[in-house]
Amino acid sequence: MLIISQTNFQAVPKAIELLKNAKVIAIPTDTVYGFAVDASNQEALENLYRLKKRDKNKPIAIFLKNVEQIKKLFIIEKITAKLIKKFLPGKLTIVAKLKDKTEINLAKNLNENDQNFLGFRVVDSSFIKELFAKFDGVLAVTSANVSGYEVLNSASEIQKNFPHLDLIIAGGDVESSPSTVVKVDNSQLTIIRKGAIIIPEII
Repeated sequence: MLIISQTNFQAVPKAIELLKNAKVIAIPTDTVYGFAVDASNQEALENLYRLKKRDKNKPIAIFLKNVEQIKKLFIIEKITAKLIKKFLPGKLTIVAKLKDKTEINLAKNLNENDQNFLGFRVVDSSFIKELFAKFDGVLAVTSANVSGYEVLNSASEIQKNFPHLDLIIAGGDVESSPSTVVKVDNSQLTIIRKGAIIIPEII
């Protein structure tokens, strides 16, 4: 296992090398540590589900570089546009309907339960911004833990609990709430998970 500080010049190239080889890496985000893979790679998603012992009927959200990528992938309703403008980049995951045809390739096993919908974020994180500056793709990211257990808040905790992980990007201790998750469908907003953004701010 390799642990690299997010400020190390090797962090981004090493992360990209492993992502392109279907590996799972641990990264700090603006909320909690996450496990990340290349969202276009079905094998990588299988590896992620296996690592987390996650039910394959539970979808995995994606991290996008910017609003332009959102528009290429998702149907943007008025309420979605307002949420994007107010909260992104930030600690909000928006579940929205995917376009029938997109310019960006995504693995079909991101959401086995309902492939028409997917959650997305644009993250306010210096490391992830640096990563996206060099990584021309989309990340599938879920919290760094075994499903149903507490999220791990440091590189050392992740190393102890997941000794076979190939790479951990160390970003110090992360003590934060997970992102708030909302779903937009036919102009209706549903709160799926309470998190870092207070609900009254959204409605």
